[in-house]
Amino acid sequence: MTLRVAIVEDQPAVLDAVTGCLRAADDVTVVWTANSVQQARFRVTTPVDVVLLDLGLPDGRGTSLVPALREQAPAPAIVAFTVFGDETSVVEAIAAGVDGYVLKTASTEVLLDAVRDAAAGQSPISPAVAGYLLRRLRSADEGVKPGTPTPNRADRLMALTARELEVLEALARGLSYREAADKLGITRGTVAHHVKNLYPKLAASSRSEAVFNAVQEGLITLRGR
Repeated sequence: MTLRVAIVEDQPAVLDAVTGCLRAADDVTVVWTANSVQQARFRVTTPVDVVLLDLGLPDGRGTSLVPALREQAPAPAIVAFTVFGDETSVVEAIAAGVDGYVLKTASTEVLLDAVRDAAAGQSPISPAVAGYLLRRLRSADEGVKPGTPTPNRADRLMALTARELEVLEALARGLSYREAADKLGITRGTVAHHVKNLYPKLAASSRSEAVFNAVQEGLITLRGR
């Protein structure tokens, strides 16, 4: 199956390079591109499987396109593709509901894997971003005194199964569904099933948002592992 991709990017050189990279792959085709929020709004109704979304566009934030993309049937996977690896940008994108976060410094191989993983229902995250999430998790965990209750934490911990917690830890480390499955000794489909079940429990609408909410609330602990 050929994956249909859209690219929202305002830098001509970057757009040309990424378009060429994707079109060189046998299983990927670029259906449409846009260099601004306004231009993208006219094209979102054209079906694609994955959207590579730049966050900093000349007429607004790329995340403002997420609701319109989510309204499509079927909705495409949305991967933030940006130079911004700072805390504010990561928080904004994940809170907006993107399915992955890949930096523009990623290699061609990593970019192609991100597109394929996103289309397969996974959450591709650049190692630098995964590292940020891990540091944030550890910082939050170390800042909570033993025995200090966290709002809603007890209820949500009781709602999560042991396997779901393991899956969350694996995804927070930046592992793909396939890597998480190998680590936990289960199938990739089982990982996807657990992630889907986590949505209502973590008040999330995407895989990355579920991980982020768990990190924010300290529901998973990676310290010492």
